[in-house]
Amino acid sequence: MHNPFVLLTTRLLESLIKAGNSFFVRQTYMRGKNPLDPLNKAAFLFTHYTDYSRAKTHYDTLDKDPNRFLYNVNEAEHYEKLFIAASQPEGYHIYSPLVQQPWKPTPVIAARIRTYINEKLNWAVSRNEQVKADLFIQFGELFITLKCGIHEVKLPLADIENL
Repeated sequence: MHNPFVLLTTRLLESLIKAGNSFFVRQTYMRGKNPLDPLNKAAFLFTHYTDYSRAKTHYDTLDKDPNRFLYNVNEAEHYEKLFIAASQPEGYHIYSPLVQQPWKPTPVIAARIRTYINEKLNWAVSRNEQVKADLFIQFGELFITLKCGIHEVKLPLADIENL
């Protein structure tokens, strides 16, 4: 599974808090778990919010995730636990939904995008046309937007990966 996100560090966490992010939603993040690493127990995604209602909406969508949690940095215990998580405790990978550089599809994903367009969409894409692909995140899930000429589609990245 493709994982474009950065590991959460204490420095990044401090920057996010200084930028006004007071709420963090923790969720299980399977894209961050390395199944080949026997020491990697789990991976989590911590999404930051300045607004409580948006954080609560995200949290509420995770009703089937036993690891979901809504942190409020104004509560001392939550603040401390966030920094423990950002220190990357042994056996866990903690991610932030930020990317270090503008996202570009890997060669494998680019090939699967072409396959998806050919097999699932009725787009007539000429050799001269370029398909633009962008990632976005919604409630911790990765989605991809494909655009070509007048055509546009948004779908879970997993749909592309699972071809």
